[in-house]
Amino acid sequence: MNPPRTLARRPARASRRARLLAGPLAAVTVAVTAAVGVAAPADAAFAPYMTYLDASVNSARVPATLVDVDTVTNVKFDRGTYYVNDVQNGALGSVVNSGGVYTGTGELDLTGYLGTVKVVAKLYSGKYMVQSVTKYLRAVPLDTTSIPAGFPTSDTTGVPDGVTLRPSTDLDVWEPGAVLDGLDVQGCLTVHVPGVTVRNSRITCQDPTLRAVALVDAPGFVMEDSEIVSDGSAEVAIGWSGYTLRRVDVHGTQDGPRLGDDVSISDSYVHDLVRDPAVHTDALQSTSGSNVLVRHNTLDPRVQGSEDFLNSAVQLGTETGARRLVNARFEQNFFNGGSYSVNVSCAANLENVVFDRNEFGHGNRYGAATAPSGVTFTENRWFDTQHPIAVAPAAC
Repeated sequence: MNPPRTLARRPARASRRARLLAGPLAAVTVAVTAAVGVAAPADAAFAPYMTYLDASVNSARVPATLVDVDTVTNVKFDRGTYYVNDVQNGALGSVVNSGGVYTGTGELDLTGYLGTVKVVAKLYSGKYMVQSVTKYLRAVPLDTTSIPAGFPTSDTTGVPDGVTLRPSTDLDVWEPGAVLDGLDVQGCLTVHVPGVTVRNSRITCQDPTLRAVALVDAPGFVMEDSEIVSDGSAEVAIGWSGYTLRRVDVHGTQDGPRLGDDVSISDSYVHDLVRDPAVHTDALQSTSGSNVLVRHNTLDPRVQGSEDFLNSAVQLGTETGARRLVNARFEQNFFNGGSYSVNVSCAANLENVVFDRNEFGHGNRYGAATAPSGVTFTENRWFDTQHPIAVAPAAC
């Protein structure tokens, strides 16, 4: 008896529709998906970016006017559209391919914008969008040096017009309660006794010294309607404790006044300081002290016309932890310049430090202020928009 035959079955044929989908139509479907979606870049680690004047725009300062911004990616595109705060703003043309990196240049109109701005570049290849790139920049006024009306300037501080100054050289004052009036001191001033007053005078200290005005056991020192100036030789304008400045014009030192104990500065102008690589240049600085009042001053360390922001208008705190600043109040001032205009160390040893009703300019690199949570900020605003400033958490 013959064994039963096993029939070899012919493989089932796919339907005509399935065969068609597996053929040319499938290829078309894949091609369309790649075009509509974002094509996988040759280098998956490549992060697209935008530049203004060859520097990244991310969190950067960009003038609030018409500016050219480049978008760079390794996803092929031939055109694009810019959006500012979700409103269509400009177009990218002139796309250049350099070794698989594509750069498109377009014009943004930032006129009327101030502060943080979201910029989106939607990139297209043919009729399909292939990538969307989002960055945040900081729109700033074209003029970041103006001083708002009502704040001190060189016209309202320093030696009043019409005062005739008498020449003098370096001075060491040993007479308690002495009054120095109308002097043009070509040198530095050192005070060794209490109760000395300087008014209507100019101190031009060009010696490589620590302090242009040095207070040595000299509580109750008062300087008013006067000027402290250096050529960058003097490190500090005045220090450390027990003094009052009124309507004083300070410029040309490496640092402005240092704040120790029992210090009052009002209606004064600290500006155009000189960078030294060994010094963090600040209009005002304190590492320790108590009973400090800084009221209605203009504090901007920058040299006008320079691109150097310097360190800060107010720098507070020490990272040693051994020193302490207590009862310091900064109110109704105009702050500008610096990486942050107000820079309070995250490790600062502080108690009752208050910034109240101050106004800020846009001439700082990163923002108005950075400080730890223990510092009080109340009603501090950008001078032009009157919008509240943001205080960045101090980084340790």
